[in-house]
Formats: sequence, structure tokens, C-alpha cells
Amino acid sequence: MPSFLIRTASIAAALLVAQLTGRAQQGAVPRAVPVPSVYAPQERMQVVDPDKKLSAGDMLTVEIVEDKEGGLPRVVTASGAIAVPPLGYIQVVGKTTTEASADIKHRLEADYYYHATVKLNIDRVSPIQVRAGTVTLSGQVRLAGPQEMIAGEPLRLSSAILKAGGFTEWANPKKVKLTRQVNGSPQSTEYNVKEIIESGNEKADPILQDGDRINVPKAWIRY
Repeated sequence: MPSFLIRTASIAAALLVAQLTGRAQQGAVPRAVPVPSVYAPQERMQVVDPDKKLSAGDMLTVEIVEDKEGGLPRVVTASGAIAVPPLGYIQVVGKTTTEASADIKHRLEADYYYHATVKLNIDRVSPIQVRAGTVTLSGQVRLAGPQEMIAGEPLRLSSAILKAGGFTEWANPKKVKLTRQVNGSPQSTEYNVKEIIESGNEKADPILQDGDRINVPKAWIRY
């Protein structure tokens, strides 16, 4: 074969290989770019205390099993409610999911269902806590001073003392004084917090208000 034919054939073959290589590279996925997968693991949900009191901004899933519609996403409004068809808005702030579910179940069975199965789960806790005021503790508690209250989370007298580290060894837990401004004048009431804690009687355990002052006196004998 003449040499010019050999050279022509070689050039043509080289051009063909270059074209095929270019096309292959255009269709290839660069290794540096990850290919998304539908099986990628989802972000892990928060572990939430089941006894947590619901607050404004919490994200929930509400399911009424008999409706067969699955879970409905809900966000607790600033006023402390969630929408529950067909009831409308139901107040849930300050309740646990168990308490809120029982309330919704009772309302549904009163007017709409013979039997209702209500499931209420916390998907995400609100990262924002709204300050509702301050109470001040003094005397025989381990952490005396101001203590903030959070909106939607009622703070009782015994809880405030426990948050302050509890009583000191010389405290008199039977004569805890709660002072509150009523119509511009301070009014004081004594509470036997030792008995309240031991009995678990919430009715005897007052809910605190902004500006309340709590004083735990010193005892002459140890309790």
C-alpha cells in the first residue's frame, strides 16, 4: 500500500477515536460530583422528653386513627393552640402530649365520634423560649436570687424551690413565705412546702406570677 494512503488512514482513525472519546466524556458523570441517592438517610429526629409541657412554636403530628388520613403536621401557635378538625383550635400549651391527646379525645367523643383514638407526637421542640417574668427566691435555698419563668410553662412554688437547688440543711420548709403584689400592696401567705412535696397535692401548690418573692426561713431544728 502506498505510504500516503497509510498516512491518510492513520489520520482518519485518530480523528475517529478523538470524536468517540469526546462523546463518551460528555455523557460521563464527573467523579467529584456525588450522585444523589433516594436512599440517603434522613436527619435523625430529636429525642423529646415525653413529660415535656407543650410550648408555643413546638412542631407536632396529630393523628385521629378513625379518620384514616394519617398524621397531620401542626405548629403550636403563639396563643398556645393547634388546629384539630373538626374541633377547630384547641389549647395545648402547658399540657403534655398525653394530657392534650386525652382532652382532644374527650371533645371528639362528645360531639363527633363514638370512639376516638388520638395520637399526638412532638416532632421538634421550639428553639425559642418566651420569657414570662421573674420570681425571686431568698433565705435558705441553695441558689438564691431571680429565677425566670417561661411562657406556657406554669411554675409552681415547689418547682421554683427545686430549681433553686432545694432547701439548705437549716431550712424550715413548713413556713415558706410567698409575697405577691395585690392591687399595689404586698400580701404574704405561708405554705408548708414539705407537705406539698411529700403529698404531691398540686391544689395546695400555688402557681407563681411575675414579681412574686419567695422566702425560706431558717429553722432552729433540722427537718
